[in-house]
Amino acid sequence: MGVDVIELAVAIELECAGLYEVFAKAFSSNAELVYFWKLYAEAERYHGATIRIHQMAVAGQVDVDALEAGPTEMQALLTRIKEARVRFEREAPTAGEAIRFARSIEETSCELHARTQLFKHTPAFAEFFSQMAEEDEAHRQALLTAERKFGGTAEA
Repeated sequence: MGVDVIELAVAIELECAGLYEVFAKAFSSNAELVYFWKLYAEAERYHGATIRIHQMAVAGQVDVDALEAGPTEMQALLTRIKEARVRFEREAPTAGEAIRFARSIEETSCELHARTQLFKHTPAFAEFFSQMAEEDEAHRQALLTAERKFGGTAEA
């Protein structure tokens, strides 16, 4: 099988959590933004943990070559998130910049999950992946609302 796409999916979720913790620190003077980003970080950790729980059950079942989007794109997203975390640790973003970046990551991640289509390759967990997609959509909607509130008008 080569690269473990499930492990990459976990790493993406956990790296997002780390990025959102950086955002929480950047806005330490605004309790509402700290709370927003801390909740977001926890949601990403939850996704990572849930994927990891399912990892053993699907071990060896996912043929990377059968995926429409695979390890290369997942690794590129992971690298993008890591680089952003480092950049934002050095130079704090504005609230709008943080929210727009998070929206971009969530949209890319959701699109990548849809194209990876792990639910087709692991039918026993189709409901789990479907629920995760719904949660991702709820996250994007929350980011749109937050962008309107904290960082200017959001475009849908």
